[in-house]
Amino acid sequence: MGTLTFASILAIGLCIGYVILLGTTQRRRTQLDNSWLWMMAVLITALVAQAANALDPSANILGLTQPALNVVLTSAVLVALSALTFNFLYRRFARLVAGAGAVWLVLILLLLWQMPDSQTGQVGWFGRVFNGQDGVGLVVFLGWLLLSGLSLAITFNNYYRAHLPEAANRALFWGLVFPLVVMGMVMSVSSGAFLRESGWALQFVGLGGLLYSAAEHRVLDMRRLLRLAIASGVITFVTALFILVALFAGNAINADSGALPLALAIIATIAAIIYTPFQAMTLGVVRRMSGTTPEDTTSAVRIYSQRVSSIVELGDLAGTVTDAMREAMRVRGGGVLLATIENADTVRLEPMIVDTTPRPPLMVRIPSSSPIYGRMFINHLPVLQYDLEYAREYSSLAPEIAAFFRQLHMSAYAPIVVQGQLIGVLSAGAKINDDPFYPQDVDMLATLANQTGVALRNARLVTDLKRTSIESHALNSDLLRTKERLEQLDSVKTDFVTIASHELRTPLAQIRGYTDILDAMNEQAMLDQDQVGGMVSNMRKATDRLEKLIADMLDVSQLGLDAMDLRFAQTTLDSVLRLAIEPLAESIKQRKLQLTARGLKGLPPIEADMQRLVQAFRNICVNAVKYTPDGGRIDIVAHVERNEQTEEEEIVVTIADTGIGIDPRNHELIFEKFFRVADPGLHSTGTTKFMGAGPGLGLTIARGVIEGHGGHITVESPGYEPQKLPGSVFIIHLPIHPPQGAKRVMPFESSTGSVVLPVPAGAMKGN
Repeated sequence: MGTLTFASILAIGLCIGYVILLGTTQRRRTQLDNSWLWMMAVLITALVAQAANALDPSANILGLTQPALNVVLTSAVLVALSALTFNFLYRRFARLVAGAGAVWLVLILLLLWQMPDSQTGQVGWFGRVFNGQDGVGLVVFLGWLLLSGLSLAITFNNYYRAHLPEAANRALFWGLVFPLVVMGMVMSVSSGAFLRESGWALQFVGLGGLLYSAAEHRVLDMRRLLRLAIASGVITFVTALFILVALFAGNAINADSGALPLALAIIATIAAIIYTPFQAMTLGVVRRMSGTTPEDTTSAVRIYSQRVSSIVELGDLAGTVTDAMREAMRVRGGGVLLATIENADTVRLEPMIVDTTPRPPLMVRIPSSSPIYGRMFINHLPVLQYDLEYAREYSSLAPEIAAFFRQLHMSAYAPIVVQGQLIGVLSAGAKINDDPFYPQDVDMLATLANQTGVALRNARLVTDLKRTSIESHALNSDLLRTKERLEQLDSVKTDFVTIASHELRTPLAQIRGYTDILDAMNEQAMLDQDQVGGMVSNMRKATDRLEKLIADMLDVSQLGLDAMDLRFAQTTLDSVLRLAIEPLAESIKQRKLQLTARGLKGLPPIEADMQRLVQAFRNICVNAVKYTPDGGRIDIVAHVERNEQTEEEEIVVTIADTGIGIDPRNHELIFEKFFRVADPGLHSTGTTKFMGAGPGLGLTIARGVIEGHGGHITVESPGYEPQKLPGSVFIIHLPIHPPQGAKRVMPFESSTGSVVLPVPAGAMKGN
């Protein structure tokens, strides 16, 4: 049995240490999360490599010498460590790295088996690699460089891209420990016994540090430690400099002089007087350069409270809180989230916007089942953004809630509570010196949140009062408009009575008169065939007029009940307009009106209820004829355009006249039942004469039919001026294909062969 050497004892001790690290990894499995398996792989590989170091150097395992086996196993540790780095910091490509590393390891093994005389791992093999005398060693060395370089690149990329100081500190810690592990690996396969054994220990310590970094929620603040080290070094240097100067001054005094003690006392006193302020100045400069200048917390809170408590406007409060937060806590920004308790189980959070930059509104609802609800809204405790993203207890946070807080770009949040009621959340941005939030910082944020409570409550009350006032004013305006509309509708009903009495009595009077005449002539045996024919013709006209009025009223009642059925078939707008205008041709000619139409030829066919659409366009044209003085002009223009909302093509028809116009206040009322623009007492007896008679139902029916086809109708007119004749323009939008929700009954077969009645010459010009 051989004698145990220091190397063997160290190797066995480190193997026991790796077993302890494996047990620790198993116990911290929940904290390691998805990095657990990779950490286990690293430690198991390192344990095997360390156990191989205890073997006899002359041993031959799997056709490999012990030094070559150490190189392969150390390379395997580096592969597992690189995969762990990608998984822990980058959260992707870990398996890809492990797969590529496995291929690299297989290549090394194949090369070692093919070249059994390779000196890889033997004494002086580093020199042979750099001299190009060891091909296998070169493959090993290049793989080490590639894996280490990629891992460090990912680590420092994560450090620079981290949006939270705590996350950046974890990456920095990993980036400082990882090279130590790689250095330990390189030393462990070197030829010198001291370097090799030091490398084992360095690798073990480094892997323990990486386990600490992965398992702990927070690690040592490396930047703070670095600043403290620099500050301590500067202070030590300044102190040593003063001591050295004092020593030189004391050494210059004659030792035989009886005044030596007094002289040394004077030198010490002068050095102390100069050193004390100089040390304070040096310490202040170091702290300012490192961003760690101590603040007077009491004074900062007092100033913050004074600035915030004087604000009563909610908009001003947001800006004041942001500015005061920057000064009090030395942070880059801050803000207030308004909290509204919607019910017993939900709180709505929305930020008060400080600037006017257009941005989508942010808002989130936090249910009572959310882990953040209990901490902030029940226990009234602050929370850090770092905890929301990395702490185990917030792993179940809903994605929309996590995204809301991430978009705020803040670092800490403290609930604002007044008299036990949550009214907001005070948020603080990252520190100016990029330090994480320490417990004293969180306590100060909670104190500032308490100071903000009263001001926020008052500002919200003032805002609510103003909003109530604005809403009341708007409600009053709506009531006034409604009152005016009701008065207009009441006037419309009164006008309808006047119009209806005329529209009904006139044909009834004609029928009664001709009936009495016929009866009298019959009693006197004076009936003449020609006279009877004329009276019967007049009675028929009166009957037709009554029938038309009743039909219009029935159509309007169907519109009100949504009972109008439409029978869709393919037709053309040219045919529809010609049929609509044909009955008006004689009136247009008699009143010397000029009617033109453009753009009708070449329009695509549409699916429509032709009879109803003819009725709608005829009513609109009758309206144009009726309110355009003799000698006026009516223009009809049609074209195809794409609807921006539906992305479907539609036909747009404009019917413009040179008539009396319509008051803008009545642009909607003209489509109401029984409404008439002019005084109903002044209308003439003819339906197509200027300011002619009518019950005020035509445009109502027209709008109902057009909307039933999925279209809409609007009117444009500068005003009602019978003298200046500003005219009106009716704009009709009709989809080429009816909407799916259109009401259809008994669809016709293709009706493209519809007969189009000719319009008398001169009534319609254009194409």
